[in-house]
Amino acid sequence: MNDELNSSVCVKVDVTKIVKYVCIAGSVIVAVIFGSMCFRKR
Repeated sequence: MNDELNSSVCVKVDVTKIVKYVCIAGSVIVAVIFGSMCFRKR
């Protein structure tokens, strides 16, 4: 019995979407930190 199993896994990773969401998340984090610092100074 010499059965060859031919299996392939295709994973599509959309790098542009990942980069876009990372940039958006970073911008939101910076905005929250900057806003809280400005609010504490008042």
